[in-house]
Amino acid sequence: MSAAGTHSDGPAPLPFDPYASREKTRLTTVYSTPWTYDPAQVDGAAERPGANLNLGRLAKHYSRSDQQLPRVLRRESLDCASLAFRRWSDGEPASAQLWHFLLPSGQVIVALTLDVSGTLTETIPLLEDLHYASVECAGLPLEQIAADRIGCVPNGDGQVPGFLPERHQLVFSSVDSPEHVPGEDTVQRVIYRTDLPYRAQHSSICYPMELNRRPTTVGALGPYVSLICGHQDYIENCVLLSAVQAVGSAARLREIREVAYAYVHRFRHRSAGGQSSAHDRRTALEDITDGLSQLELELSYSVEVGSDIGTLVPALRVESFHQELFGAMGLTERAATIGQMLQRLGNATAAELTSVESMERRAADRRRVRTVVSVTFVTTITGTLSLLFGFFGVNARQVDQHRSMFDNSYTPIYALITAILLCAVAIFGAMRLQERWEERRDRGRTRTWEGTHRLLAREVGAVILDPANAPAARRIPGSRPARTDRRTPPMPR
Repeated sequence: MSAAGTHSDGPAPLPFDPYASREKTRLTTVYSTPWTYDPAQVDGAAERPGANLNLGRLAKHYSRSDQQLPRVLRRESLDCASLAFRRWSDGEPASAQLWHFLLPSGQVIVALTLDVSGTLTETIPLLEDLHYASVECAGLPLEQIAADRIGCVPNGDGQVPGFLPERHQLVFSSVDSPEHVPGEDTVQRVIYRTDLPYRAQHSSICYPMELNRRPTTVGALGPYVSLICGHQDYIENCVLLSAVQAVGSAARLREIREVAYAYVHRFRHRSAGGQSSAHDRRTALEDITDGLSQLELELSYSVEVGSDIGTLVPALRVESFHQELFGAMGLTERAATIGQMLQRLGNATAAELTSVESMERRAADRRRVRTVVSVTFVTTITGTLSLLFGFFGVNARQVDQHRSMFDNSYTPIYALITAILLCAVAIFGAMRLQERWEERRDRGRTRTWEGTHRLLAREVGAVILDPANAPAARRIPGSRPARTDRRTPPMPR
């Protein structure tokens, strides 16, 4: 059987698509961007991938699951004569295509496809230029052109935000016969974008089994570059969509981590100065909890779910490449790590909310006590007045109707009533002072990050040092100065 997909002894075609046959080497670089669409408006903004890419017999699967897979936002051909590169100077590309993809999360991913002449190793300088986006078209940087095509406006600094760090490159090449299959040394030179030898035992290149099953097919993956040789055109397009999904997931994962660290910073400084009230702390913790729920949902549907394509597209080669690519880029392990970080931050927030609820319950108890004291105080005053007026209303010889109620003879009864009132006021004031002291004590508890060190010092005897009191280095009497020469001293004779 030859690489074209026909029997060696006859012209009868096999019942599957022929292998890609092109004279040029195709380079596709996928860039992540900070540009996003509202997920609620994604449906009408992009087309199904099958409308712009040849997906062969897998087109129906991609169309059925287009809500979960990348879609084509726009496609444009660039003028090859107007392209300029920093390192590569071997002529000009035969064709250039600028792609804008749209992920279900609303992320916009840009891809630049170039068809160039030359061997695989001769494209290494061009791969380097494409990786760092050192490309200009008609004197304009590639980032500016890609932003202008979708109407991206400058931000508050007056600059248009460019590409993000996450990117991946795909190198597609045809193979006519097993003799033309690139060797292991050529593969590593392309994937590492350097024309230098290497040691095979120290390499992170992955070789998916399904992509290397045929004698004339090669699939080699690295964290930043993948080499695909001798496969059908629709497999190459599926590989492109998988790379778009992986780059978008990597960018979203980094953004989730940055936001999570921002929440950690807010959590550590939630009561800086000890003056935050329970209400303010509860509000801050509720904001963090709400943000964590959204981050966990985004982590699940934009990163973790994106690593599984076998459920949507039943193709061994596509699934093999997709899983190996996510593994080579480290997305699976990083997603698990960030998921644990979000979970632990959520647990810490829940524990802090429990502490705030305890403070609020104590405050509610104090309010109830204060209410009871107030009611008791009013009752005391009312009872005292009732006692006073009841005294003057009794029919006794101590009450003389010919004397005024302000007569000095009634001083003892007034003194008794005044003492009762003063005792009530003193009791109320003392309880109010105790309540304020307890509130200041609760607010004064150190709940910032340095509280962890004090906790360790209290529980396990750790010592907290003060850098200002660090003594200067001094020489111990009788000791030798430190040796700066690490050579072995001479043996004694």
